[in-house]
Amino acid sequence: MVKLFHRHFFLTVLLCLAATISAQKIDITDTVTQYPHHGTFYHDRFEGRKTANGEIFDQNLFTAAHINLKMGTMLMVTNRNNGKQVIVRVNDRCPKRNVVDLTHRAAAAIGIRGSQPVNIRVLPPGYEERWKAQDKMFDSVYSKFLTEPKPSPRDPHPFDSLRYNIELMQVASHGEAFTTIQELPDEWQDDVMILSDNDAPPYSLVLDVRMPHWEAWETIRKLREDFPQCKIKAAE
Repeated sequence: MVKLFHRHFFLTVLLCLAATISAQKIDITDTVTQYPHHGTFYHDRFEGRKTANGEIFDQNLFTAAHINLKMGTMLMVTNRNNGKQVIVRVNDRCPKRNVVDLTHRAAAAIGIRGSQPVNIRVLPPGYEERWKAQDKMFDSVYSKFLTEPKPSPRDPHPFDSLRYNIELMQVASHGEAFTTIQELPDEWQDDVMILSDNDAPPYSLVLDVRMPHWEAWETIRKLREDFPQCKIKAAE
């Protein structure tokens, strides 16, 4: 009976210790310690929605979600499998402990496919300009994805396994939809579809391009000036 008590007591202590470790909070003033996490990336359904701090979620930015880190915290995320690093700014919440949820842009920059082990480190103030400068630094990475051969079935690329269209905007009526299409560049007019649920407003103008994920994002970057609400959509 004594042995059984000790065994249960020992297991209880272990469970409490594990819970304490998993619930450990990160000190945002500690810019030295690296905390082990799992790196994942957002699903496309979140594109265009509001994040926890009120910003519009954009897969093309270097941002991330975390369970409890202060909004605006700058993080250095390191892929433990290859050593690649990226700087992200926390602007959303992730319900899972010890997980940092990255945009597709940030995940691709460090080679995250699915869920992979990463380290995160809180960065001191003053990293905003370096964070913004990553756009130019990682442009070469994007161009590589546009030209690299398709991975083998054993190692499918999570972003290129599907084809994507681009929703340019939504309008309130068929008449407005047709008028808008006539104002588009000639080379696009034949490729724009008018889609709606049950033939009721709103009507979506969708550019039927069926591009790989990375090419679709490159196209969106060029379209954002004329179509600020354009977003990527999986082709059916």
